Amino acid sequence: MMRSKRCYHNYSPMPVKQAGVVLIVGLVMVLLITIVSLSAIRGTGLQENMAGNMRDRNIAFQATESALREGEGIVGPNNKTLDPFECVQKSGLCQDLSIIPRNSVLYMADADWKLSAKESLLAIDEVASKPSYLIEELQVDMGASAAAEGSAIDVAGMMTTGDAVPYRVTAKGVGLSQDTRVVLQSAYKRRFK
Repeated sequence: MMRSKRCYHNYSPMPVKQAGVVLIVGLVMVLLITIVSLSAIRGTGLQENMAGNMRDRNIAFQATESALREGEGIVGPNNKTLDPFECVQKSGLCQDLSIIPRNSVLYMADADWKLSAKESLLAIDEVASKPSYLIEELQVDMGASAAAEGSAIDVAGMMTTGDAVPYRVTAKGVGLSQDTRVVLQSAYKRRFK
């Protein structure tokens, strides 16, 4: 019988040098994922800040609008008599301040505004300080104003339609922080018969 020879070779291949490409690719992928994650976190924080600022501005706008409506109610038709427009401290009633442009409410310093304007009586809890308003009795040529509207400009026409007095109501308010400020104005014409 013939025996087969089995040959066992002690085969040991030469060690292959590894270049570490997989390690470098893996590190680059981790770096990219980190950059994308950080930008997503930053974007989320920015959106949250924007939403908070919009909420703060909305609260300031609503508070200021409530003060504006309060001021309009004073010169509204339901109020038969008005206090004199003498611009005394915290009365909120002044003659036309825009006759001299540098004195207008748009250029008025905060200290002057606080002296002249009337603080809103409404209880608004969410704002840093209560809104305030200032009502101006405007000085205009009523004949020219009436002619522009198409109404009568003679004495008999004024007697039948009544004398119209224009007012400007300006309200200022803040939101949750003093940095969020809103200024609103409206014009109102009141007829007296």
